[in-house]
Amino acid sequence: MNDNEQLVFELIKNNPFISQQEIADVVGLSRPAIANMISSLVKKGFILGKAYIVNRTETVVCIGAANVDKKIKTTHRLQPYTSNPVTSMTSIGGVCRNVAENLGRLGQEVVLISVAGNDSEWAYIKELSSPFMDTEAVVTIEGQSTGTYTALLDNDGEMYLGLADMSVYDALTPDVLSKQSQYLQQAKCIVMDLNCPKESIEYICSFAKKHEIPLILITVSEPKMERMPDDLSAVKCLITNVGETCAFFKTTLETDEDYERIVRQWQSLGVETVVLTQGAKRIIAANKAIHWYDVKALDGNQIADVTGAGDSFTAAFIDSYLNESHTMDDHVLAGMTNAYHTIQVYQTVRQNLTKDKLLEEIKEYRNE
Repeated sequence: MNDNEQLVFELIKNNPFISQQEIADVVGLSRPAIANMISSLVKKGFILGKAYIVNRTETVVCIGAANVDKKIKTTHRLQPYTSNPVTSMTSIGGVCRNVAENLGRLGQEVVLISVAGNDSEWAYIKELSSPFMDTEAVVTIEGQSTGTYTALLDNDGEMYLGLADMSVYDALTPDVLSKQSQYLQQAKCIVMDLNCPKESIEYICSFAKKHEIPLILITVSEPKMERMPDDLSAVKCLITNVGETCAFFKTTLETDEDYERIVRQWQSLGVETVVLTQGAKRIIAANKAIHWYDVKALDGNQIADVTGAGDSFTAAFIDSYLNESHTMDDHVLAGMTNAYHTIQVYQTVRQNLTKDKLLEEIKEYRNE
């Protein structure tokens, strides 16, 4: 045992019913980090796990991709069919993992459910993710490789091409999810991305409806829109973009009337709240009413990297959405503010994000 594990062990030995948050306050670590440490002590045999009771009723369960991301950015305008000078950066990513880290930094208790290879890539992801989320529900699979995503960015930071090796997520089956019911049943909200197989998404839709747990579904790409479940009545909120929506409905959007029609079309399939992003231009959000929001523009030289924009918007929107006293204006403003600041740094999840900082930034964003 290391020093922190020894301290946690002594606290549990003295009070087997101590809460994870109480341990976190004493040790000076986050609650998810303590959860991971306790799981490690159980696996090592120091704790039998019989008396230790954890209340997870306030957790957000995120189901989906946890990848290693490689970003390659050209130093000049991209020229096809020839060699281009670039800079490169490796980090951790995956839509639901990114959303989970943002939520963890904003103070939410988060559990990540995913699958990964039993490899150095997953060890790297786990090490950097564990301070912000409980990663013990991630299943490692021998013979599989952890998901990887490579983004080619032009010199303005806009994505030119994305390459995804996501075959490992085919193993995130309903059977795997059913074995995580102890996490799912006690969730205050389930967030799921479309990197998961269709049958698994349908399983979670059925589970969420049965247990009356709010389900937020996040689309990830146009090809994966075929994974959209047939019955969307369990989906409390859908967060998607124009390209993905057009691919799903096999249509084009040109006028404001087209946009209003398409969000109502989503709702006719059972979705309660629809959030439709139109790149760096505007957000259309619909519950009973349809709301339009213009996105604040940045100069090209202020943009470092846009790849974290969608996930940072989604996470801050969800964080606000879970506060019943907040309005749609509050949700979208939180999302736009987080995205606005995220694209000005090179990290997919900005390292300075806290709840207090975001609240201050929201005030500034609103007043500018």
